[in-house]
Amino acid sequence: MTLYYTSTDASTGFDALAAGSLPPGWTAKTGSWQIGTTQTSLGHSRSFGSTTKADGDVALLTGIAATADMDLLYAQKIVSWGSAGPLIAPVLRADAANANHYTIVAQGSGTAAVPWIFKKVKGAYTLIAQTGLLGAAAGSTIWANGDIMWIRAQAQGTTIRVRAWKNGASEPAGWDASVTDSAITAPGVPGLYHSANGVSLPAMAVSELQVASFGSETPTLTLTIATPATATAGASLTITGTCTGFTPVALDYQIDAGTWTAAPSPAISGGTYSFSIAAPAAGSHTLGVRDRTLTDTTATSGSFTTTAGTAPTLSPNNAALLYTPYTWNVQQTAATTANPGAGFRILFTGSTCILTFDVAGMVGPASQIWWRIDNGPWAQAALAATIACTIPPITAGNADVPYHLLEVIVKSMTETQNRWNPGASTRVVFTGLTLAAGAAVAPPLAAPISLLIYGDSITEGVRTLGEFAANDTDRNDAMMGWAYRLGALLGAEVGIVGFGAQGLTTGGSGNVPALGAAWNLLYAGTARNFTPQPDLVILNIGTNDGTANTTAAMTGLLNSLIEACPGNPIAILRPFNANQAANLQTAIAACTSPAQCHYITTAAVFSTAYGADTMALHPAGPNNIARIAPQIATALRPLLAGTAATPWFRPGFRQGLV
Repeated sequence: MTLYYTSTDASTGFDALAAGSLPPGWTAKTGSWQIGTTQTSLGHSRSFGSTTKADGDVALLTGIAATADMDLLYAQKIVSWGSAGPLIAPVLRADAANANHYTIVAQGSGTAAVPWIFKKVKGAYTLIAQTGLLGAAAGSTIWANGDIMWIRAQAQGTTIRVRAWKNGASEPAGWDASVTDSAITAPGVPGLYHSANGVSLPAMAVSELQVASFGSETPTLTLTIATPATATAGASLTITGTCTGFTPVALDYQIDAGTWTAAPSPAISGGTYSFSIAAPAAGSHTLGVRDRTLTDTTATSGSFTTTAGTAPTLSPNNAALLYTPYTWNVQQTAATTANPGAGFRILFTGSTCILTFDVAGMVGPASQIWWRIDNGPWAQAALAATIACTIPPITAGNADVPYHLLEVIVKSMTETQNRWNPGASTRVVFTGLTLAAGAAVAPPLAAPISLLIYGDSITEGVRTLGEFAANDTDRNDAMMGWAYRLGALLGAEVGIVGFGAQGLTTGGSGNVPALGAAWNLLYAGTARNFTPQPDLVILNIGTNDGTANTTAAMTGLLNSLIEACPGNPIAILRPFNANQAANLQTAIAACTSPAQCHYITTAAVFSTAYGADTMALHPAGPNNIARIAPQIATALRPLLAGTAATPWFRPGFRQGLV
């Protein structure tokens, strides 16, 4: 664009001392100005003065070729803001007599300004529209004295539009107001207008004014694509080119004649431009670039190619993966768990998400998982070498949702096969996550506290879905268990260690030893990591011990946990069927730190009326979630009151035992 007029005069502003003259301190860079000579019937002796008048003053930029399509860009300093804040307004397509033109006046409304778009035809003004707020496209509609307001106004064909933004901010892509009108189509010149509105105006209404018009200029853009022309799909591709005729403020780009998109943060100076985009999908493409203001000024590239990148596989030990605590053996090539209820989550970009597992040693029936993305519906899957996860349509490709949240939970493992010893087993072996080329990942934030829960089949989620499916993997669901539900109720990360048939003196299904020998192992030969130390350890054990005297076994277990988790509370739940209740209390009294151990009675917590199997032993899933877990959470909450991060809890749960 050509700069026609500029000033840094902060005292006089745009206020000519006499008709036809420029104000002091102002310089005409190109062309000439017609000032205060077209409103003599109203007694105006100068352009923007303090004379009370019923109409506004106009200064026209003459001495340049008239044009129908024009763009006006300038800045003004607000010096007298009020409910009718006087602002300089753009004039578009004015004829020599100033009998016809468009102008856009800012009408003050508190601290905001509403654009009023007028047309002046044969000397008479008509309001076309009053719509929008100046600064809305830039996200700032609050104006005050001292603000420098940049304004861009355009007349292009039958479209008249305007946008404003504060000095120092980036020019927005959108428009604050736009109308269609065909009353004035003849070529004209640009200008400036100041509305009096019947009041006396201050002498200085603008400062640091710059006016530009593209007039009859025909700017061109010549596009070049950065070498190498071949790029990897999804990777960063830098676009460079030249612009002659003027320097555009902003650019748009287009792939294969598709939708025009704002070029992200283009660098434009010295007749060149550059910006970077994500390379399109593999194949042959063309690229278009245009000036966002002069949208008919477009350059198109020759064809270039992109190749399919190698889809990256995220290693299981990537720092962005947040695993449930105390339940995973995480290594570079595999993360392994023997516990339903174990899981992980991660934030990722792109449109591809494929889970990979090592199932070479998986015995049937295969273990099952739940997965979901962006809080969509949970999807169930039997473990397989690859499981493709689909992003919900509402967030897929949504620019407002750059990252997607993947959540994976181990739903069930069969109790009929080995899950403890080496060799073929039901253990889940996660080997990585395949994402789109160029995808980024980020770690979700963990809850402020962590729980470690030991238990048996009731804790594992056995028969939470009933007892009549052919495979126990279809009957069991850890997410329907009371233990899993505590995470939401107590605002905690939860590590669930539940093995069916296990007790203090008896081993569990799948070759799992008794709890006293298994508490510090993930599975045979693999130690459990207690870092960070759990804020609360919860035990629900004893149901499977029958009439055996478990006092010694429980005392030894408590002493081991006290040593592993010094100072933090240990909650011992009375088994739901009350088995071993007396022995558990005796063991608490006999351990090395009875004050650290808390016996929690569960009388009336489990009512079979709300769902149970035919043995009246395993609660149904809805019973766990809606009845049992809230009561246990209420009982446990006081034990967490002294933790470094006090957990949140849902209103309505009263303190104390239910």
